[in-house]
Amino acid sequence: MRRLIAPLVLACSVAFSFSTSAQTPTVDPALEPPAEAVGSITDREIGGHLRFLASDLMKGRDAGSPEVRLAAEYLAAHLFAVGAEPLGDPGPGGRTHLQRFPLEVATPRAEGSELTLILEIDGSKRVIPCKLGQDYVYPSARVPGGAIEAGVVFAGHGTEEELADLEVKNQFVLMYEGSPEGEKRPAGQSAKIEAARKRGALGVLFMQPPGRLSPAPVQPFSASQFGFDRPARMTLGPAPANAPGITLADSVRDALVSAFDLPEAGADGFTARTLEGLRVHFRHVVDRETVIDHNVVGYFPGVDPELKNEVIVYSAHYDHVGVNERGEIHNGSDDNASGTSALLEIAEAFSRSPRPARSVLFLWVSAEEKGLLGSRWYANHQFLPKGGRIVANINLDMVSRNDPAKISATPSPKHDDYNSLVPAAQELCKTEGLDIVFDADQYYHRTDSYNFAAKGIPAIFFFSGLHEDYHKPTDVFEKADLGKAARVSRAAFRLGWRIAQQTEAPAKIEPPAKDEEPAAPVGGGANLE
Repeated sequence: MRRLIAPLVLACSVAFSFSTSAQTPTVDPALEPPAEAVGSITDREIGGHLRFLASDLMKGRDAGSPEVRLAAEYLAAHLFAVGAEPLGDPGPGGRTHLQRFPLEVATPRAEGSELTLILEIDGSKRVIPCKLGQDYVYPSARVPGGAIEAGVVFAGHGTEEELADLEVKNQFVLMYEGSPEGEKRPAGQSAKIEAARKRGALGVLFMQPPGRLSPAPVQPFSASQFGFDRPARMTLGPAPANAPGITLADSVRDALVSAFDLPEAGADGFTARTLEGLRVHFRHVVDRETVIDHNVVGYFPGVDPELKNEVIVYSAHYDHVGVNERGEIHNGSDDNASGTSALLEIAEAFSRSPRPARSVLFLWVSAEEKGLLGSRWYANHQFLPKGGRIVANINLDMVSRNDPAKISATPSPKHDDYNSLVPAAQELCKTEGLDIVFDADQYYHRTDSYNFAAKGIPAIFFFSGLHEDYHKPTDVFEKADLGKAARVSRAAFRLGWRIAQQTEAPAKIEPPAKDEEPAAPVGGGANLE
């Protein structure tokens, strides 16, 4: 068989491009990419891209910034150089390599934001104005702007049993922080807010139980938030998708306990109830603007008449978090200039190869750090040739740190989305001297491949693990393991080539009968944020 296909491979290699000239549409059963193409992915070339993308000039590549736009143009220029077809928005000379998408920047403003408690008891009226940052605080992220005024129901600790006995629709819910005495299930604010919101509550007021001091000082507003498809204003109903969770200072708590004789935590005879005569006026002021960001898209069409409609997508996010409040640049070398540079080299490797049967698309997305927004936009607005459909996603995010002989991957054999990409990746990583460890399932939904997996597309995510420089100004080029990044890139290239050539498209599969226990974590133990 190898004697039969060798002349075909040699002839195609001489062509050395993805030109549109007539070629014999066939699937190479050898499933091995050209050695020259594999060898073109080098430490030095990855380092060249990485050094530029993680330089101070790029100021941390924050979403929507001039610097991230410069990075997009750098990627697009490279795609042009290697002959990848543009598959972005139309331009004066035809299609471009850039896909525009709108980002709404919502910046909370303390001036004008307010919380007022209005008490009308026994014919007397008392107004308690609360000062932001002193009497109350709330995470302003994703809270729509506007003003609402509504009554209040008291729900104790906000357990399921306590909420079940209350009519909370179009009301604020007042509840204690933490869990009742002896309750084993911990209850955080997020879970309590969501439980109340699902029942129609407009917001939640949190306070410490009587006699217990607040454990920490009041925190300031959240920073600007990015997104799209968000409600512009708060209304009295239906409940907002993101109801505010407002924490009251102890002084405000004491006034409410005195006025309504609220019980201590765990007191006998406690009953959830409506606090007659209490209303809350809440105003949240948000300055909004829309900025344009870009995904970068390049395409190599396949040669098989049928399989070319099946598209393999390589993806990486090229944005990072910019400059912090102290003026320190977060260069984001590992996160994710490393994956970005890896994809540049993989694209060049495909340009040095004969065209495979399936089509291959390269996608760099922005605003990953703002909530996977660029990849979500692309997944919902896929730029593909007519008849094209995505059959696989290979995502690289942070591939240049930690153990040089190991790379994490998800989904693992224990994950519901385990698919045929994974065992193939295990084999091909070994070719490059890498062992795959399955310690990254906790990050499966926190990187861009998730937006493809959510649409039923088999995906794999390569990840070298967290480290002490994660999301810090110390994530710099000098700490990158360029050799590891190159090995991961070559393994990912081999994987994409194989699935572009094989007869069957990737699909979910059953895990091995005897699954080994996951290996020890590659990186640190912190949670990816």
